Amino acid sequence: MATLDVITLAEGKSALNLTGTTAHDAELPGWITAVSKRLDRLIGPVVRRTITERRDGGGDHRIYLAKHPITSITSVTEYAGTVATVLTEETNAAKPADAYLVDTYEADPTLLSNVLRRRSGGVDVSFAVGARNIEVTYVAGRFATTASCDEDAKKAAGLMLLNLWRSQEDSTGQVGEFDVPQSNFPAFAVPRAVRQMFDGEIQDPMFL
Repeated sequence: MATLDVITLAEGKSALNLTGTTAHDAELPGWITAVSKRLDRLIGPVVRRTITERRDGGGDHRIYLAKHPITSITSVTEYAGTVATVLTEETNAAKPADAYLVDTYEADPTLLSNVLRRRSGGVDVSFAVGARNIEVTYVAGRFATTASCDEDAKKAAGLMLLNLWRSQEDSTGQVGEFDVPQSNFPAFAVPRAVRQMFDGEIQDPMFL
């Protein structure tokens, strides 16, 4: 199992009503990882991970990080040419000359969005001009581990797994008086029910 999976093998088997067998234990982890990655693309990171990325500066006081929601910012470094300036977080009690501020995530104000602003003395200022000269390390995701993911995320992953697992199930149909083997092939990876569970949090452009 991958560390960023939203559900465990046991939870996946429960969603598929396979708790009484170990026949699929080698195959299921790959499906669970695929479902977890697809849920990440739909709503942003679920299980937390550390990301370092570089963005172009200049012309704007904002940069947009690749992943959100964000739990915390580890470091922000701005390069003007080859001169590095480490930015510190602005707070109500401190307004440094070299600072940053991250907007809150609207769906959950306890988390942060991907909008990072350059600040100086309590006001917005433009980032130094450069190509990939703003380096940011941050922790993206909602929950610390697979075990701590909430029921909404786990139920959504379970529904997605159930939908995709149909292609692995044996089934039959009737032609005249005969039973004929058939295969089920899901037409989509994200059921509508899952999308509705996360109204206001969808990030995948396909569903916006």
